[in-house]
Amino acid sequence: MPPRDEHDYEDRRQQIIRGALDAFAAKGFDSASNKDIAEAAKIGSPGLIYHYFRDKVDLLHQVILEQMPLIEIIDSAEAMMDRPPEEALPEMARKLMGAIHQWPTVAIARVVIAESMRNKRVASMVSDIGPGRGMRILATYLERQMDAGRLRRMNPHIAARLLVGPIIAYMITGYIFEQPEIQSVLPEEMAKQTIESFLRAMAPDGA
Repeated sequence: MPPRDEHDYEDRRQQIIRGALDAFAAKGFDSASNKDIAEAAKIGSPGLIYHYFRDKVDLLHQVILEQMPLIEIIDSAEAMMDRPPEEALPEMARKLMGAIHQWPTVAIARVVIAESMRNKRVASMVSDIGPGRGMRILATYLERQMDAGRLRRMNPHIAARLLVGPIIAYMITGYIFEQPEIQSVLPEEMAKQTIESFLRAMAPDGA
């Protein structure tokens, strides 16, 4: 057997990932068949998918890792650990709101929310690479700021959810359910008001 061409292998792998995203977005994770994925990826045989991925959940895993803009934001958050919240939180919020505008974010969010409700393996996988990991990093950051006296002391995991909750609600109501009353609220304004309200509530005692 001739040696594998790594460039061609990765090109085909990315082709399948992009096709899977299109198929999952159009039909949902459960309803999208291997044939649907193969057609969207423009590959000849559905069986070829499993030359590159262990199973359908592994394929979804790679779609999230490589196509979801939020993963890059989570990866970059650890570099901001020592920056004061007045600087770090608005920057993180701007990045998050910018990612929300991108099509893969909404498409993948719809798929994983629906599938996580039915499939514990998918729910655990999604949490480990996205929300769960992101919340742990944010809680660690907030606790470090509490230790530095920049934020008042409270359970950092509660504080992280108080901060992120309004932004998640904004995303779900505006981009998942497309509620008309939220369409006029700009992402930048939502981020600004959320951060300002959080910092006022978390100001150190006596500040």
